[in-house]
Amino acid sequence: MNQPLMTNGSSAAKQARAVLTAICALMVRHDALDDNPVREIESLGKKKNKSGKKPRLITGKNAGSALQLFHDSEDAARWDLVDVQEALSGRGCRIGELLALDWETSVDFDDGTIWIHGTVIRVTGVGLIVQDYTKSPAGMRRIRPPAWVMDILKRRYTDATSPWCFPSSTDTLRDPDNTRKYIRRVVEGTPFQGLHPHDWRHYVIWRLDAAGLSAREIADYVGHDDPSTTQDVYMERGVVGEEAGAALTARPAVAA
Repeated sequence: MNQPLMTNGSSAAKQARAVLTAICALMVRHDALDDNPVREIESLGKKKNKSGKKPRLITGKNAGSALQLFHDSEDAARWDLVDVQEALSGRGCRIGELLALDWETSVDFDDGTIWIHGTVIRVTGVGLIVQDYTKSPAGMRRIRPPAWVMDILKRRYTDATSPWCFPSSTDTLRDPDNTRKYIRRVVEGTPFQGLHPHDWRHYVIWRLDAAGLSAREIADYVGHDDPSTTQDVYMERGVVGEEAGAALTARPAVAA
C-alpha cells in the first residue's frame, strides 16, 4: 500500500524536501545546477538573515583555518582533498571544471595559465565523461591563477600517473558527487560543517572584490556570462560610492 501524501505540517515539508532533493541532484548530475540547494538547507524552519543571503561560510578571517582542517585530516589526505581545497581557494572555479582539467590541454606551465574548457558529468549508461563545454559560454576561459596554484599543479604533475590533474584513486576521472560527499565527511562536526566546493567560489569573488577588481574582471575570472550575476549573487555591498565620492570632491562653484 502506498504511503498517503501529506498535505500540510512538518511531514508534508519533509516529503517535499525529499522530492526536491532528488530533482536537484539529477540537475546537478546534468550540470544544470552547480550544487544541490535543497541539501544545503540546515533546517526547514530556519530564518534567513536580513539580507536574504546565506551567510558566507568561508571568510577572509577563517579561510586559513578551513584549509588547515584539511591539512590536518588523515581522511582528507587519503581522499586527496587537500590540493583540491587549495586549488579551489585560488581559482574559484566550479568543482566539475576543476576535475575536468588534464595535463595535455588544460595546463600551460610556461605561460602560467589554465585553460578551462569542460566539466565532469555522469551520463546514464556511460559513466563519467568530460563534457566539452562549461555551464555557460563565459566558462570557457583561460585564466592566470596565483603562482602558488601553479606550484601545486607542478608538484602534482611531477608525481602524476594519470592524464587528469585531480584524478580518482584509480587514476580515472573523479566524480564530483563523491568529492562533495568526502568533503562533507571531513568537515562534519566542525565549525565548517556543510562546507561545499562552491563556498570557495564565493570566497574568491569576495577576495577579488575586496582587492578592487571590477565586476567584469571578476566575472571573466570565475566564468560568469553577465557581471550582474557576479554582483547580485556573489558580491557583497559594503560601503558604496567610494569612487563616486572621490570624483565629486570638487564642489561646484556657486556665485556669491
